[in-house]
Amino acid sequence: MRLIIFGGTFDPPHYGHIELISSLNFSNDDKVIILPNYIPPHKSADASPEDRLNMCRLAFPDLEVSDYEIKKGGPSYTYQTLQFFQKEYFLNRDNLIYIIGADSMKDLKTWGHPRKLSRLATFLVFRRPHYNNVAQDIKEFQDLYGGNFILSDIIGQDISSTEIRVRNAFDQARDYVPEGVFEYIKQKGLYNKYRAITDKYSQFGLSQKRIDHTLSVTLTALKLAYVYGADSEKVILAALLHDIGKNLNLKRAYELGLSISYQTIELPAICRHADFGYEIAKTFFGIKDEEILNAIKYHTTGRPGMTLLEKIIFLADYFEPTRATPGLDKIVQTARTNIDQAVELALKNTLNFLKQNNYEIAPITISAYEYYQKENKIGI
Repeated sequence: MRLIIFGGTFDPPHYGHIELISSLNFSNDDKVIILPNYIPPHKSADASPEDRLNMCRLAFPDLEVSDYEIKKGGPSYTYQTLQFFQKEYFLNRDNLIYIIGADSMKDLKTWGHPRKLSRLATFLVFRRPHYNNVAQDIKEFQDLYGGNFILSDIIGQDISSTEIRVRNAFDQARDYVPEGVFEYIKQKGLYNKYRAITDKYSQFGLSQKRIDHTLSVTLTALKLAYVYGADSEKVILAALLHDIGKNLNLKRAYELGLSISYQTIELPAICRHADFGYEIAKTFFGIKDEEILNAIKYHTTGRPGMTLLEKIIFLADYFEPTRATPGLDKIVQTARTNIDQAVELALKNTLNFLKQNNYEIAPITISAYEYYQKENKIGI
């Protein structure tokens, strides 16, 4: 008998999880267990352990959903879980299969007692869209600790639980989770923390088109965050607020009580909304993290020496899928492997567009382009 364990946060479980399990070729002797974590050491969870357990039971009605980690309580260390199931079912490493995604494989060497992990189970690794280094991640782990790994040819759906939590704030979660899970989320009022932002979009005059753009920027930024290991919570907050000041003019900004500097007034009018957004984030939403605030402030103009978060928001705003800007494909592809080169290309395109249309150019955008030109040449 083989025991196949699919563990995770499941916050919430979605069609991508279900499709992954459905793609496995089980034998009649195989047993599959769905295992929601109690407290995942490498992730945070928005829903309670009990709610995530209940949603897993709704999502996987024909499979066993184990409450082992939730009953045990405390941080969910995988090596302890594998030790338990190995003893419970009298299994060796070859017959105990643990499923992980490429995102988890990337971090596996940082999990508790990785050498023990390598001796306890065989890891079945599923690929993920937008990430191509999983084979290298496996090799690096094996070079350090050994272990058995199976790399699946199947690439999971381009969706994550984090994205679904964001979509829920835009009333767009229903198509990505089973109906029972969706009704549970609705009944329990789960995943509503981002509504504190989205529910106020109308207060600042955002059109539906601008709201759709904001969602698209957020989802695009999350994919870049996954590739580069950025803080997803900061990415979400910066993306949700990046265009919050888009429909304001100076008069309305003063009426709202925003602090407007001379530097903001001197910016080209097309760029001022980013400064307005910076002030709105502080004044109305209590954002104090300067990295988030600067990602909002410089998402249009860019600046020399941007942080990873700033670069992610700058690029996501530039090439999110609803944009019709020419020449985006090359920048999108470049962004998946070299974010600084992608920033340079986006700045170059922006300057060319502004010049061709006789728009005023913010000096900081020229400085940013020159900076990344120089940095990328140094890196060659």
